[in-house]
Amino acid sequence: MTSIPISTLIAEGDPLTPPDWNEQKEREAQEQRELVRQRCEEEYSSSPLWRARAERDPEFWKKFSPGRIR
Repeated sequence: MTSIPISTLIAEGDPLTPPDWNEQKEREAQEQRELVRQRCEEEYSSSPLWRARAERDPEFWKKFSPGRIR
């Protein structure tokens, strides 16, 4: 995952940004996404399909996104 300054992820006045959103909540959300990605990597890497994709692309698991999980 690339490192993006959190301040650029929180747009002041953006109607889609919750009014109580702050850097701490953004950090927690990023940490949660990373934990989900790691769990998916552990689970999916036992599958021959996912393992083959990871073998072709060494960065596969770093770029992997399971989608939006809540």
